Amino acid sequence: MQILGLVLILISVGSIAVPVVGVVIIYSDDLSQLIIPSELEEVLSETMNTDESLELPVYVSSSYDISSRTVQAIFKFTNPFEFIITLNFLSSDLECTSHQFSLGSASLNNEVQINGGATEDIIINFVWTETAEDHFLDEHADESTIEIQLMNMQLDVSGISIGVPEEVILDLPLPQ
Repeated sequence: MQILGLVLILISVGSIAVPVVGVVIIYSDDLSQLIIPSELEEVLSETMNTDESLELPVYVSSSYDISSRTVQAIFKFTNPFEFIITLNFLSSDLECTSHQFSLGSASLNNEVQINGGATEDIIINFVWTETAEDHFLDEHADESTIEIQLMNMQLDVSGISIGVPEEVILDLPLPQ
């Protein structure tokens, strides 16, 4: 009876282990195929145009509202993909690059939908603090622009939340 039990245990273990070992041997040259099937990889490569690199938005212009301490900056962004993307949300902290001084925050003005291969304007509102205005007067009085870092940037692109680990540096005009 014990021999029969041992044989049944070996058959059970073998029926699981042998196919798993066989699959690992078959895909031993590229184990990613176990997780990402080649068909899915092919669909993704056809959907995304990998010849194009993702470029940062390009600064176009800005306007300053003194009463609300808000700079409304316009950037152009070209969607390098072959499908529509929607920028739902953007937020960031702002810091003076020269003095590591906290200046305020940035946020997306409105949701922006960009068709595949199209270029659209993205409007971002930069809100300065009162201490930022004092900093401009004390440290940048003779300058026409200020270099700022967008830090701790959070994005929502087509429902996907993205935290940008790098700081983005911009050169924005100072109010005159």
